[in-house]
Amino acid sequence: MEGITRLSLSENAINTVINSVKKIYFTQFSRNKQFYSNLYRLLGFFPVNGVIYRQAFLHNSTAQVLQGLDSRNNNERLEYLGDAVLDLIIAEFLFKKFPFQGEGFLTDMRSKSVSRKMLADIAFKMGLHEYIIYDKSIAKNQTAVRGIAGNALEALVGAIYLDKGFTFAKKFVKQKIVTPHIDFDELKDVTVNFKSLLNQYAQKEKKQLDFKILNPEEEHKIKIFIIGIVLDGIEITKARASSKKVAEQLASEKACAILDLNTKQGN
Repeated sequence: MEGITRLSLSENAINTVINSVKKIYFTQFSRNKQFYSNLYRLLGFFPVNGVIYRQAFLHNSTAQVLQGLDSRNNNERLEYLGDAVLDLIIAEFLFKKFPFQGEGFLTDMRSKSVSRKMLADIAFKMGLHEYIIYDKSIAKNQTAVRGIAGNALEALVGAIYLDKGFTFAKKFVKQKIVTPHIDFDELKDVTVNFKSLLNQYAQKEKKQLDFKILNPEEEHKIKIFIIGIVLDGIEITKARASSKKVAEQLASEKACAILDLNTKQGN
């Protein structure tokens, strides 16, 4: 036990020294020291690979070549990764918080927790919009800016995952996103009907909307439903779930994101 304690103290001492060295480098010698100083105030830690954090805040409207990366870059790939990481972390939190709830409830809660509007609101509360590099012609469109900020939040989670690993990313999501900004108990009473939102859009824009079962087998034999959203004869997205209703909602949420509808949806 004494040996373990000594080892733990030694590791803590090493980490303290490493963090001190990082702080000196990033705030005194880096060409982007202002960015890293601001990043530390935002996140509470200094990165190992600082380049991917710069990339996380780079919108595709002003993609540029970053030192340490081989090609033209923006935050879209990090956004894709962060979306998956955030989904998994939130899914685990919900799984443990609501041990007696079924798949439909958990899926709905996850969708509400990481909706476009929710992420945009959280990103603005965190001040992420002040770090993002984007074409200034977009600045007058606050809806677009909020959407860009929400996407940057996902990209930031992706950057943290790549830089620090899953355990650290999970800790960050809990401390900086969930605890201060998401009340699961309150959220469970909020109804966000993406299918209804999509129907309203189709009616307003006079478009033909269909929810198509893509499974080859007969409906009564289906165990996992695959639902496609077809708009004016074109399939724009699809989703799968063990019930037709849940699959329709998941596909509708994806369609709302593609059509930029759920950024306007109240939570």
